[in-house]
Amino acid sequence: QAFGITLPRDKGFDTMAALEAAERGEIDAAVIMGGNLWGATPDTGFASRAMGAIGFKLFLTTTLNRGHVHGLGDGEAMILPVTARDEEWSPTTQESMFNFVRLSDGGIERLDNVRPETVILSDLAQRLLPGSLIPFERFKEHSQVREAIAKIVPGMEELADIDVAKREFHIKHRLLHTPEFGTPDGKAHFVVTPVPRPATDLMLATVRSEGQFNTIIYEEHDTYRNGAGRDAIFLNREDMATHGVAEGQRIAVASDTGRYEGKAMAFDLPRGSALAYFPEANVLVGTAVDPRSKTPAFKSVPVRIQLH
Repeated sequence: QAFGITLPRDKGFDTMAALEAAERGEIDAAVIMGGNLWGATPDTGFASRAMGAIGFKLFLTTTLNRGHVHGLGDGEAMILPVTARDEEWSPTTQESMFNFVRLSDGGIERLDNVRPETVILSDLAQRLLPGSLIPFERFKEHSQVREAIAKIVPGMEELADIDVAKREFHIKHRLLHTPEFGTPDGKAHFVVTPVPRPATDLMLATVRSEGQFNTIIYEEHDTYRNGAGRDAIFLNREDMATHGVAEGQRIAVASDTGRYEGKAMAFDLPRGSALAYFPEANVLVGTAVDPRSKTPAFKSVPVRIQLH
């Protein structure tokens, strides 16, 4: 209604569905932005095959990562640098994990040949969709994007003039100060799901370290876990004794998807549990997803211990 257009009603792709389609050869070109898709994807072999099957990949990035050199296949790839948050040409907004919308001024001009993502995407949209009723030229300005969001998304009305009013805000109807929820009876409903015991030795979860942001590793040793290195495999001490594993011993854990080698470390874990670092241990994680969230089981990987 805001732009006088009718959007498609067909079901689109989530991330894993898009990669599966790519592996089947159904995607000819892709714009990849916002991080390291190859590194964040479970089953590293699958990630390489899927991304390698895309004929042309356009990366928009602030920082080079392993996803720019792995999974390239026989196609072509173009890497375009984009401005970081503090280099944006105009103020930007971000939503925190607490549903709080913050304003960032940007404005540091480090390089004269690097453009914001919004400018590149708007240029692409104008070329690919000539005559569209959506004002892509206007959307090169963040203020115009915010104005559109404020009109369309309930609870985001204050976004329209945040760069003028300088008034940051919580998104309406998301922060609850009273025990009343948007259900027919006003109560929260909890569902208990039984977790079957795996037929394998252990159930492994992948985790991040203190010195890590998503797939970006800033520090090789984890201050949260006794200075462990990135190749640590954390085990319950009794499980280590049962399997004849010594502290610091080089071992491997194997799943139905892959095999991962590392250094065994005793840690405060329940029996039958293990931890290893994301994204290094993605080789163990399968591509099956939860039917509702479409999220892979990064926290629930049945594995077997293999001694050298």
